Amino acid sequence: MKKYVDEFYDFLDTIPNPSSKLKKAVEYAKKFQPRLENIYKIGELPLSNNPIEQVIRLSTLVRKNSLFARSVDGAKASAIFYSLVQTAKLNGLDIFKYFNYIFSLLEKRENVKVGAYLPWNSKVKEICTK
Repeated sequence: MKKYVDEFYDFLDTIPNPSSKLKKAVEYAKKFQPRLENIYKIGELPLSNNPIEQVIRLSTLVRKNSLFARSVDGAKASAIFYSLVQTAKLNGLDIFKYFNYIFSLLEKRENVKVGAYLPWNSKVKEICTK
């Protein structure tokens, strides 16, 4: 892989007088050459930022959807809902089972501590794991 990157940058150096858009592209590539070469120095660097973008995608959607909430309370309710969904996902829970469990506890109207609803609670994990 490094061989091809080196060949690419050697090729860029052979372009005599690039004009307008090609010149911009060559300058851009050369500007980011040190960053690209960090991949060879630090093996743990990911080649793509797609996993990170997928993680923050939902928060971006929530922000956009909140613009259309009819009230501040509606926007807060949506934020709470999306937070619960993401937290359940991160804890490996089946979201449908998790919400069924939460609503069944609420339906009974028992005096249950908040900890009983949290995704990392051992009983929740036992009932709601995928």
